[in-house]
Amino acid sequence: MYLILFAGLIIAYMLQSSLIRRYWDKDLSVELRFRDRYIYEGDSSVLQEVVTNDKRMPVPAIEVRIAMSSKLVFRGESADNSRVSDNTIKRDVFSMLMHQQITRSLTFIGRKRGCYRITQADIKSYDFFYRDCGYRSDSQDTMIYVYPAQVDTRRIHTICSAISGSVLVQNQLFPDPFEFCGIREYVPTDPAGRINWKATIRSDKPMVNQYDSTADLDLVIVFDLEDSHILKEYELVEETIRIVSSLTAHLVKKRMSVTLYGNADIPGREGLFHEKISFGAGHIALLNQQLACIDGASSDTLTLLSEVTLSAKQLMIFISKNAEEETRAAVADMASPAHPVLWIIPSYYSDDAPPPKLACVQTLVWNITG
Repeated sequence: MYLILFAGLIIAYMLQSSLIRRYWDKDLSVELRFRDRYIYEGDSSVLQEVVTNDKRMPVPAIEVRIAMSSKLVFRGESADNSRVSDNTIKRDVFSMLMHQQITRSLTFIGRKRGCYRITQADIKSYDFFYRDCGYRSDSQDTMIYVYPAQVDTRRIHTICSAISGSVLVQNQLFPDPFEFCGIREYVPTDPAGRINWKATIRSDKPMVNQYDSTADLDLVIVFDLEDSHILKEYELVEETIRIVSSLTAHLVKKRMSVTLYGNADIPGREGLFHEKISFGAGHIALLNQQLACIDGASSDTLTLLSEVTLSAKQLMIFISKNAEEETRAAVADMASPAHPVLWIIPSYYSDDAPPPKLACVQTLVWNITG
């Protein structure tokens, strides 16, 4: 009797092992997808694991292994069975009934700006006795952008005040571009966004908010990412990118014309970064995608400045931590009453980088500690 029972168990074990080895991956699929197309530095999002067993046989256990950038870090319960080294490695075990789909949502935080892609998921199968039964690797194609963090709005207002000061003090041709100066009757060339609806209702005719010659002021933002010192100043470079993103978004919302130059090394793009940003959320999104993908500097500071050309009525905003004598001389050569320059100098501490005193150049030391 016991021999028959034992023989039956052996036959059952061999049969289940054989069937699972042969059919475990039939109609079995794994799909990984980021819930969001983009987030900002420090924000959280969700990676969804969708595992489907669409056959008439259960799968006792499969282990799904994911490898993604260590700059994306799982949090809370999602961090279980994960480890961080060069990459973030995540392992999840699923037990599947026949014709079953399981979706798990894994919460993570984007610690650093970048463009992150998951290209494969490794799947390992086990039988009812947790013995290896098979392995395969599935191709995946899911991506998320981690945009540069946006700096405090109050600090952006400080920059705008400095811009206004540069315009008013150094070049009287342009009035304050951020100053609201009244309401007037609408003319066909006015943008619809300036219509003052309350005033329109009161006066029974279209009225618009009037600002001081915003359209006459063309801003050029030049950002420098060179970091050639032996002791790298990574955080200052990152803060430069954050300022570019935040300031450009703010100015474009004010319907100002913004032209960008930078020595940004972006995969798939060669030479000087040069973009003209127009009003619209889509333009800012495209800019942030490019800023997220920056991988260092493509040239030195002096080469960057030599490639920037300014036309009439342009005010240059130079964002660079590099304030050596050669850089000061190059900036001084570009500045004039017709082309005033605002120089934003990211620094670890405000007293580390005394502002250079140059004609037609206003300097603003930007302390990254706040």
